[in-house]
Amino acid sequence: MSYLVLARQWRPQVFEEVIGQKPITQTLQNAISQNRVSHAFLFSGPRGVGKTSTARILAKALNCEKGPQINPCNQCANCKEITDGISMDVIEIDGASNRGIDESRELRENVRYTPAKSRYKIYIIDEVHMLTREAFNALLKTLEEPPGHIIFVFATTEPHKIPATILSRCQRYDFKRISLKEMVENLKQIVEREGIEISQRGLLVIARESEGSMRDAQSLLDQIISYGGKKIRDEDITEVLGLIDQKILYDTIEAIADRNGERCVEIVEHIYHYGYDIQHFCQNLLHTLRNLILIKLSEHPEGLVELPPEELEGLKKQAERFQFEQLNHLFSLLLKGEEEVAQSTYPRTMLEITLIRMATLRPVLPIDEILKKLEGMEKTPSVRGATKTPEMSQPGDSIGSKSVSGKGGQAQKSIAVVKAGEKVIEKEKISGKVSEAVLPSIREEAKDLEVYREERNLEESREFSEEVWRGLVDFTRARNPILGSFLVFGIPIRLSDEKVEIGFEKDSFHYDRMLEKGNRSQLEPICQEYFKKDTKVIISPLERGTRMQGAIIHADRNGQDKPEERVKNRMGENSLVQEALRLFDGKIVEK
Repeated sequence: MSYLVLARQWRPQVFEEVIGQKPITQTLQNAISQNRVSHAFLFSGPRGVGKTSTARILAKALNCEKGPQINPCNQCANCKEITDGISMDVIEIDGASNRGIDESRELRENVRYTPAKSRYKIYIIDEVHMLTREAFNALLKTLEEPPGHIIFVFATTEPHKIPATILSRCQRYDFKRISLKEMVENLKQIVEREGIEISQRGLLVIARESEGSMRDAQSLLDQIISYGGKKIRDEDITEVLGLIDQKILYDTIEAIADRNGERCVEIVEHIYHYGYDIQHFCQNLLHTLRNLILIKLSEHPEGLVELPPEELEGLKKQAERFQFEQLNHLFSLLLKGEEEVAQSTYPRTMLEITLIRMATLRPVLPIDEILKKLEGMEKTPSVRGATKTPEMSQPGDSIGSKSVSGKGGQAQKSIAVVKAGEKVIEKEKISGKVSEAVLPSIREEAKDLEVYREERNLEESREFSEEVWRGLVDFTRARNPILGSFLVFGIPIRLSDEKVEIGFEKDSFHYDRMLEKGNRSQLEPICQEYFKKDTKVIISPLERGTRMQGAIIHADRNGQDKPEERVKNRMGENSLVQEALRLFDGKIVEK
């Protein structure tokens, strides 16, 4: 007699032997005992989880000579014929091979005939989703109102491909994947009865590779027994299944923790030399990082991570070397790298680069800590530009602008110093850090500055605040929607009583449109109406890549800096920006 594989030897023969599907088997047994058996069933779920086996058990329970009963006797002629697949009243049909309308019409004709010697004629159609639309339509009426002696059992791995008209005529049962624990227990029973020596870790590896399919697990075990004989080592399992040794994964995590990029490259060399699948290695390493994250997340990870105790302890020690945010970032890097490895012409090189990136990843600060630091910076009073009061300034000091000569001996006195001094007065006066003796001197310098402005007839430019700019854009949109859509892409530069200067990236579409005489002539009356002044509109070019929509740009008093340089300088002066650059070790770049 030819050898019968384990998957067929250990096929369930009663409902209690179906692994991991207790809700379904219990429902079917209750339906039989209460005589409430439906005329059509749909069993859906992944491969190898017991759909067809359950259908056969149901057929035996209904046609058993001692039944119908909740479990077949498996001794009578009907039960044996159904088990052997030779019963005339239980017809198993492959949906992939009999998917046409002709087969459905033949089935519709045959259901009129009564069973040969059983209570019911049962049709088990496997992979029913392979039937054509015409074949399904031919079955609709028969499936809804079949003769009393007919029962249909459909099995499929892709229920979404079945028409809703068919689904509505069936009782649907969704089979789930079998848990690792139940699979390991079943495999343990098999090896004990077969007299096979194998470790608990080996059984766990087989169960994990089967991905919830009991049939796959039994087939893998059969293959490993053929290779290793009665005494199976863990190394045999690794070789037969082409798996990555757990030690290699452990060493890779250690190399990343040690920030040892050279060791990572050596591991890739080892993997490539021994012919391991590189993408499979990435998937295993992703699973290991997932376990580390769960260990870091839970105080009792035993229920989340199904591993042997010794492996779990090793992962706990490795998890202590990482922060949660770092593991999360490593997982993201490897996930992206795995996609690049799968698509790359040079998967080995991509894996090396990915592991080097992971090994050289700088420690990540928790986001809560970063936010606290930034909030602290925001609450701390700071003055951009000048840090000295005018009383502390000496002739010739200059902060952020060129020196000028003015009335009353105010030679080499900077406008920016006085403005900064005015801000210092308000802040320091509130905190009580400026004495009353200092205030008259500062006020006197401010007064002299006003006299200087009047004598020199300087034009004082006002700051183009974000509120003013947004108001101008909304006002323009209301008057001229097309012109307003162009203005959104502009950058406010300078506002004075006589002119409004707006910048656009040179050679851009919006810059060219705004230079057109018609658009500029339409914008000027809008600006004059908005500001209620006779202002002139100036359109200035900016370097390409200066994308600072809505940014507030302050014009230099002498107007010598380029607009894009003023943008960059203003960002550099912001204390929050500086703190963010320090935390992330970054720098301001033009894009």
